[in-house]
Amino acid sequence: MIRIRSMKRVGLACALTAVSATAAFSHPHVFAEARMEVMLGDRGTVDELRHVWRFDELFSSTVLLEFDANANLKLEPDELAEVGKIVHASLADFDYYTSIIHNGRDVGVVAPDAIHVDFQDGQLLMFFAVQPEGGLPLDGSMSFGVYDPTMYTAIDFINDSDLVVEGKTNGCVRAVIRPDPDEILAQNQQSLTEAFFNDPEGNDFSKFFATRLELKC
Repeated sequence: MIRIRSMKRVGLACALTAVSATAAFSHPHVFAEARMEVMLGDRGTVDELRHVWRFDELFSSTVLLEFDANANLKLEPDELAEVGKIVHASLADFDYYTSIIHNGRDVGVVAPDAIHVDFQDGQLLMFFAVQPEGGLPLDGSMSFGVYDPTMYTAIDFINDSDLVVEGKTNGCVRAVIRPDPDEILAQNQQSLTEAFFNDPEGNDFSKFFATRLELKC
């Protein structure tokens, strides 16, 4: 029981945020398939981004073992709520892995009320929604994506259809961008070296590799 309680405090948080410098150099250890819905309002605004993450079976089984307090090999509602509570607190400093760029400017997000967690077919699922900080008009160039700046968690959109725009686009053109890693490395070799070796904890380079949804209005 002591081990379970200690992992409740730090296990999932460390796995999802990877705050150590060592993790920044390592390849992803946690994998998730994602869906993102960009919800547009009737008045030409981006109202919220809705996320669904389905984690790999290995990580999911680890969470099951660590949070299954009554050892019945399933996660009860209160145990699922505990997972959501820890993830909610852990990802606050990372804008919940959500990237919003409006006309070249990073836009923060409002913390979700809660992160809802389920366990289906041996996999952990998380559902939540975030709102752009300060409001976001639907104009100019807009980019929406999901990525872990520590590169510890790989969150991937398997199909272009997993990136969705709901509502009135007012003529905006939608495109899914999947960057070529080799091209990104070749174009940014010097800055990549500086980011990883001069300030391994403070760089945010992984966003360049992330799949994103773009709107041109």
